[in-house]
Amino acid sequence: MVKDLSVSSSPANGRAYLFWLLLAAPAVCIVALGLATEGRPHYLRNTGLVACWLLIVALSVTPLGMVFGPQTWVRWLRARRRNLGVAAFGYSCLHLAVFLKDTNPGALLRSFVRPEILTGWLGFAVMTAMAITSTDAMVRRMGTSWKKLQQLVYGGALLVLWHWAFSEKHYLEVALYVSPLVVLTLWRLTRRRFAA
Repeated sequence: MVKDLSVSSSPANGRAYLFWLLLAAPAVCIVALGLATEGRPHYLRNTGLVACWLLIVALSVTPLGMVFGPQTWVRWLRARRRNLGVAAFGYSCLHLAVFLKDTNPGALLRSFVRPEILTGWLGFAVMTAMAITSTDAMVRRMGTSWKKLQQLVYGGALLVLWHWAFSEKHYLEVALYVSPLVVLTLWRLTRRRFAA
């Protein structure tokens, strides 16, 4: 899906299906929690949270590998980072579906001029492009231009995080979740600069 998700060697056979079941578990929990909640279920917020969490984990894989080296758990994550990215896109689709279901046409049109919602639309557009080009066939077809396109994911991630922070006004919560990725990315950039 992205540069950090470019490893195509996914777990084989039953283990791959087991991992996809694990990635689907939050959706089951979201539905169960929504059914058990009196009043308005929090489908919109919860699907968005899971999408952001998975995106953060996926983008953290490469810097984690640079920090900790070829540890077993790092190799395990690296073999599954494409799955994580695709799952993040899947939960983004669920998030958008819930938003569209609960939004009238007037509010939908106004969402394109509200910065906190517009960033969500733009971030989703970037994630869609990443998902479409995430397959092995697309990687082979695009050649070297594939990696250049995948660099857009970092801009897309910033848009998604802006959307998350400013649509809910939970700035501290977002900062806490994002801080490990920020630290890892800064360390990665610093190491690359001094290595050059």
